[in-house]
Amino acid sequence: MFYDANLPNLENIRGFDLNLLLVFEAVFVYSSVKKAAETMNLSGSSISQSLSKLRTHFSDPLFVREGQKIIPTTVAINLHNQISYSFGDLLEKLTNFSNKQVKGKITVYASPYLAFRMLPDICAAIEKSGIDCEFEHISADSAINSGVDMLIYRKADIVLDTYPYLNLSITTKHCASDVAVAACRKDHPRIGDILKAESMSSESTTFLKVNTEGLKTMQKSIFDKYVFRQCSFSGSSIFVNAAVSAKSDVISFLPKWFVERFGAAMGLKSVQTDFSIEPIDLFINYNKSSMNNEGFSRIIKIIESLYQANES
Repeated sequence: MFYDANLPNLENIRGFDLNLLLVFEAVFVYSSVKKAAETMNLSGSSISQSLSKLRTHFSDPLFVREGQKIIPTTVAINLHNQISYSFGDLLEKLTNFSNKQVKGKITVYASPYLAFRMLPDICAAIEKSGIDCEFEHISADSAINSGVDMLIYRKADIVLDTYPYLNLSITTKHCASDVAVAACRKDHPRIGDILKAESMSSESTTFLKVNTEGLKTMQKSIFDKYVFRQCSFSGSSIFVNAAVSAKSDVISFLPKWFVERFGAAMGLKSVQTDFSIEPIDLFINYNKSSMNNEGFSRIIKIIESLYQANES
């Protein structure tokens, strides 16, 4: 029997408080003792005491401070990789067992641009359907890829991202594609209607600092077209990069959707390039078990039909 097979493990771990692992995972995901304490409704000293016990047990500091955040050691990363899937599966089963009610609130985790790009259409479609539901947007951290953790640990119901999540407990659906275009201020002194690859070495550009695979693939396709690229401004926001290009001679590579709708108002123009740029795919990701919730299932079907209609 399954119970009998696990008896030796239960005996070996006797005396170890499994609640410590919940604390560890919260600290790992948030990279903050304070945020972990707030999430678990515990005091900061309680979290620190739990970490102290874990450090003694594993003979490793587990986390070291770097600026305002705490960074996991290699032992902590390996521990997280070993237990995160099992914890996610356990939380999924518990949630599926105890929560069959219709959701009145949907939390969406996405970058500011993806939220700007997709949420208005989604909210309008849900409103038109007559479903009474509140949407909440949580802004994604551009420095880390935390979408999978947001789903596994139930901090978000839906994650919008630029790459599919290859996780057995998560469903990923393609929604749309974005094409990047070169954009500059409309009275740029050197750039006309075509931007050639060889001229890029003498032009300054912005750089979008992100850590999502889809955007990094697009950036690589741009870098592959020329040897030198002078990045005079780097930021984590498409909106800020666009604003910098609108007021200077710096070129930005921006989503075509964004430039077509807001470029003229900002004083930007898009220019053709003599090289192709890898398109960016947009995906909606959610836990498979969430589809057991009737209300959530209806919302997902409306979102999927919305983007199917847009692509057809």
